[in-house]
Amino acid sequence: MYYFTFEKRLHSSFKIRTSITLTSILTALIIGGIFFLIIGINPIAVYKSVVTNVFFNTYAWEDLFLKTSPLLLTGISVALAANLKIWNIGADGQFYMGTLGATWVALNYGGALSSTSIIPLMFLAAVLAGSLWALLPALFRAQFGVNEIITTLLMNYIAISWVDYLIFGSWRDPKSNNFPVTPEFSESTYLPTLLNSSVHAGLLVGVVIILLIYFILKKTKLGVQITITGDNPDAGLYSGINIKRLIVIILVLSGGIAGVAGMLEVTGVQHRLQQNISLGYGYTGIIIAWLARNHPLGVIFYAFFMAVVFVGGENLQIVFGLPKAMIDLFQGIILFCVLGMEIFAEYRLKIKRV
Repeated sequence: MYYFTFEKRLHSSFKIRTSITLTSILTALIIGGIFFLIIGINPIAVYKSVVTNVFFNTYAWEDLFLKTSPLLLTGISVALAANLKIWNIGADGQFYMGTLGATWVALNYGGALSSTSIIPLMFLAAVLAGSLWALLPALFRAQFGVNEIITTLLMNYIAISWVDYLIFGSWRDPKSNNFPVTPEFSESTYLPTLLNSSVHAGLLVGVVIILLIYFILKKTKLGVQITITGDNPDAGLYSGINIKRLIVIILVLSGGIAGVAGMLEVTGVQHRLQQNISLGYGYTGIIIAWLARNHPLGVIFYAFFMAVVFVGGENLQIVFGLPKAMIDLFQGIILFCVLGMEIFAEYRLKIKRV
C-alpha cells in the first residue's frame, strides 16, 4: 500500500519556484483543452491556431506589444505592493483614474501645448490620479487596519462608474451620435511610435519603470525596509521602521504606476476615453504578479505571456466564434492552477510504501 504525504522544504530555490510556475501553466493549458473538448472544439486545433495566427503574423506581434505595455505596469503595480504583503486588488480602478487624469489634460490643453509639454503633463496627471485613488485604502490600512483587499476592490467600481458618468455626460463628444466617448485628442497628445509601427513608446516606459522598481527593491534603503517588513512585520517594527508610513508610500506608489498604465492606453492606443477601455488589465496584473512570484523581472516575461492569452483569445473569437467569456475563463484557470500549486513551493510531495 502507498500513501502520500507532504514534507516541509528547508529551502525553496528559484529553480523550484520557476518549475512549479511553468507546470501550473502547462496544467492550465490541459484543463483549458478539456473545456474546449466539452464544447466540441479540438484543443489541438485551438492551440495551433493561436501559435500560427499570433506568432507568425506581423499585425499580431504589434497587438502583442500594445497589450504588453499596460500589463507590464499593472503587473509591477501589484507585485510591488505584494512585496510588502499588501494586496492591491484595485489596479483596475487606478488604471481608470489614470485615464481620467490624462483625458482631463488632453481635453483642456491638447490644442494649446506641444507634445514635449503635454505628454509629461498627462503622465503626471495620471500618476497623481492613480496615487490619490490608492491613498484612501492606504490610510485605512495603516491607521485602522482595514483590509486593503476589500477597499481597493470596491473602489474599482467607483472609478469605473465615475468615468462612465463623464463620458455619458459632460465629456461626451457631441459628434458621436450619443455614443459614450470623448472627443478625439489632438495629435500633440499621441505617444511616439517605435520603428514605424503602431507600437507606442509606452512599452519602453513600462520596462524602464520595472527596472527602476527592481533597483529600488534590491539596492536602496527603502527596498531593504520593504523586504524586512514583508517577511516579518515584527522584525520591521523592532528595527525601527515606520510601518504605517511604509504602507502608505508603497500602496500610493503602486496606485500611481497603475495610473500610468491607463495613461498609456488612452494616449497611445485609443486617443480618446471610451467605455470599458480596460480589458481587465488591472485584474490580469494580479495573475502576472502571482506568476512572477512578485519579482520585477519576472513581470516582464509573464506580462508578455498574458498578452499572448489576450491576443490569442481575440483570434479564437474570430476563427472559432468563441465568446469573450472563454478568455476570462482561461485566465481564471491559470490563476487557479498557480494558487493551487503554490503548496509545492513550500512542501515536497512524498510517496511512501507501507
